Amino acid sequence: MNIEDLKKILRLWIEDGFVEGELSVEPEYYILWRPEELEEFNRDYQLSEYAPGFITFGGNGGGELFVVNESGEVFYIPAIGMAPDTAIKISDNLQQFRSCMRK
Repeated sequence: MNIEDLKKILRLWIEDGFVEGELSVEPEYYILWRPEELEEFNRDYQLSEYAPGFITFGGNGGGELFVVNESGEVFYIPAIGMAPDTAIKISDNLQQFRSCMRK
């Protein structure tokens, strides 16, 4: 998964009204970043340094980030203490993650 493809997917989700809401899986709440802010969030959270291979696209409002890996699998990871081995897988792909989202 690359950041440009992720931006396209986020635009579609946001246009459909999925900006924030409940999740049917842990961590039970999501907030999506705006596509034009992805580079900034990834840079500010220093994902390339602390969690290489992941791209953040949102959070849960409680200190955890939603990230996707190069294979398109979705995880959540703590913003403090971030490391690849702290990532918890929540779906096999973004479409499966989307099916867990509620408005």
